[in-house]
Amino acid sequence: MEEHFNHRAESFDSPKNTFLAQLVYQQIKKQIPDLSGKTVLDFGGGTGLIALPLVKDAKSVTLVDIADKMLDQARIKAKKQELQNLTFLCRDLLAEPLEETFDLIIVSRVLHHMPDLDKTLALFHRHLKGQGQLFIADYTKTSKSHHGFIIADLEEDLRQGGFSDIKSQILYSSDHLFLGNPSQLFLTSAKK
Repeated sequence: MEEHFNHRAESFDSPKNTFLAQLVYQQIKKQIPDLSGKTVLDFGGGTGLIALPLVKDAKSVTLVDIADKMLDQARIKAKKQELQNLTFLCRDLLAEPLEETFDLIIVSRVLHHMPDLDKTLALFHRHLKGQGQLFIADYTKTSKSHHGFIIADLEEDLRQGGFSDIKSQILYSSDHLFLGNPSQLFLTSAKK
């Protein structure tokens, strides 16, 4: 997976990917208008499509990805924008968890790549501060793809993983959204 995203790094910020990231960012800002005192972990944040706008609002943002070339693109954009309070980590958190905890964890269009959902949700729970909030943006499962989620099943997995106050909404639908198939982009929020 790392090689796949390293190969796509320079072209990842397509109009479609930028548009979808903006939808997620705007909805997070709508749900949490004041991020000024919040620490944020952008898990699998790639080129920083969500992390970089958040840096302007949050206390600090940590962008973690396994693809170093994706992070290189984020660094270039951050330098051009002269952004501070941003940390870049090329790391597999499942293999090497962090010591710190965060007020918010954002996982945008990444969770469907994770091989062990329960282990990944437990990682998020462990990395959230008390009353911290998790935001998962991903695709609904389609009949033509094994990737994606049935929202009710994901919500139940979150409940089983110790999360509460779980809410989901559809942000966008398209006939060619995910791998050329009809799908929906959803946003699920949950608290520790």
